[in-house]
Amino acid sequence: MRGILGYPVFFSTFQTSDFRYVMLQSIRERAQGVVAWFIVALISVPFALFGINSYLGGGSESVAAVVNGDEISQRDFENGYRDFRQNLRQRLGENYRPEMIDEAQLRQEVLQIMIRNRLLVQKSKDLGLRVGDEQVKQVIASLPGFQVGGRFNQEAFERGVRLQGLTPAGFVEEVRQGLVSEQISKAVVNSEFTTRSELESLVSLRLQQREFEYLTVPAATFLANVQVSDEAVATYYAAHQNEYMAPERVKIQYLDLDVASIAKTLKADDEALQAYYDQNQSQYRTAEERRASHILIPLEEGADEATAQKAEADANAALLRVKSGEDFADLAKALSKDPGSAEEGGDLGYFEAGVMESTFDESVFSLAVGEVSNLVRTPFGFHIIKLTDIRESTGKSFEDVRQEIEQAYLKSEAERLFYEYAERLGNIAYEEPDSLQPAADALGLQIKESDWLSRDGGEGILAAPKVINAAFSEDVMVSGNNSEAIELNAEHIMVLRVVDHEESAIRPLEEVSSTIKDQLRISQAIEQARKQGAEWVAKLNQGETLETVAAELGVSVAPRKQINRDEQTIPAELVKHVFVMPRPESDALIYDQVALASGDLALLALHTVTDGKLEQANDLGGDAALNEALQRSRGKTYFQHMQGNLRASADVNITAQTER
Repeated sequence: MRGILGYPVFFSTFQTSDFRYVMLQSIRERAQGVVAWFIVALISVPFALFGINSYLGGGSESVAAVVNGDEISQRDFENGYRDFRQNLRQRLGENYRPEMIDEAQLRQEVLQIMIRNRLLVQKSKDLGLRVGDEQVKQVIASLPGFQVGGRFNQEAFERGVRLQGLTPAGFVEEVRQGLVSEQISKAVVNSEFTTRSELESLVSLRLQQREFEYLTVPAATFLANVQVSDEAVATYYAAHQNEYMAPERVKIQYLDLDVASIAKTLKADDEALQAYYDQNQSQYRTAEERRASHILIPLEEGADEATAQKAEADANAALLRVKSGEDFADLAKALSKDPGSAEEGGDLGYFEAGVMESTFDESVFSLAVGEVSNLVRTPFGFHIIKLTDIRESTGKSFEDVRQEIEQAYLKSEAERLFYEYAERLGNIAYEEPDSLQPAADALGLQIKESDWLSRDGGEGILAAPKVINAAFSEDVMVSGNNSEAIELNAEHIMVLRVVDHEESAIRPLEEVSSTIKDQLRISQAIEQARKQGAEWVAKLNQGETLETVAAELGVSVAPRKQINRDEQTIPAELVKHVFVMPRPESDALIYDQVALASGDLALLALHTVTDGKLEQANDLGGDAALNEALQRSRGKTYFQHMQGNLRASADVNITAQTER
């Protein structure tokens, strides 16, 4: 591998979610799949290409799926799923709710995304699509996760790669395949076009305005005339008993363990707090930073002696010119071969100790401001370095942040103990499945007990779907065992057992009669309102006016109003209905009725319809924006169809162990 201080030549594959999220967001903005039950409208899939590294794999390991003869290994599937979960956790932050995640469904969705991406890569190869090395380098060099002070940093990159034990070629190939897949997407999405008539139709409908007036008949008008007898209630109850079943329910005992509770039981002495402060000074003090410029005369590792002598001679000549008084920045622009800094006069910005290559770093931190080094040789070649500024270390003393230190220390200790206690809690609950008392005694926890819980859940942590699923599981509810440890969030777990159980049963008539009576009254009132509304509309069509009907009912007509589709001052169902009514002809009005969510009935008179004009397109962002929106919308639809066709015609054999 060869690099020019902060600029990559070859890169490595890695799967840390922080870096991968930045990479994929930078490479492309389109999403190829959704976890419909959870992520729809919340986040676009930030991880649409996560399976590409598996294309480099092979060997005899178990296989998750075979796509047109191309294998996705079980290991790559597990890595992809883990990274997807981590991305989800980071994207949602405090809103991350692990109890809302159906593990089996999410694992299936992740595998389907990997299969779709594999099909796209295969299609790109069939089409002969390729991406050059230079484009791949530019994309990777631009990723914020690999930058220090706004510049690509080789050390930061390699450190991230080493943490994963991965290789340079894999990451290059992953980015390359992502860019190739992006080419397919863009080719399809950008292939569409719109005509002027389509644009006119869009503006006409989207900016259409409708003028109408209406009156509202209160629901109480109809409810007052409805009487429901006890016989009607009994008859309805007999015919709909399945609607009045008392739900199956349980009472549970549980132990819950969380970091905050553990922290409250801990204490810390000054010696421990001082040690914590010393170990974490970077959180309370900024490290010294130095700003340097350099001139690089490159020399590849393994170069022959003649080449090395030539490079060193060139570097010495440049150093002589610097020491003779020539401007350092001008010489860097003319002589330096570092594309990341040469145009900036060799400026590398500010950086802390330990960021740059060790020899380079040692030289920078031995210079005084304004001083120029002798030749410094690194694996990248010969450098002439000038120190241009120093930012001194700043921050707060131990006494200044003692209270903050104490809170952080106790939380860190509580977190350490939490994972230990959590493992012990799960183990003891499993080893002693008939009672929570052994676990409570061992960990000093208090057994808590719930009221009756149905499958709809209870309050607080008892509302979590994972808790309810565990309580009503066969192993816990039927077999009487303790549950497994349930992750409520990253710092809170619980174990539960069922102590009482009631089967579902029909609720007695006397318990539900008032509910049934209310239901019957409302349904009869709605039917009465519909019939009466139809009569009023008929009268209006025969020549009566809204004012006449309003006078009969003792209500008033709302002022005549012209609205667009975004109207917010009247009920949404009223706005929606106005825009589906037929267009009036000549001076004739169109009358109709609509039931409102409040139970009221509205009578409407539509007066005029005014279509939007193309010259109003600026109200929607302008012609160009509308054209692009129409093209992308249609193009994305075609791209989805293409993906569907690829999937339908593919030979896919899924063997993944997707359930855990």
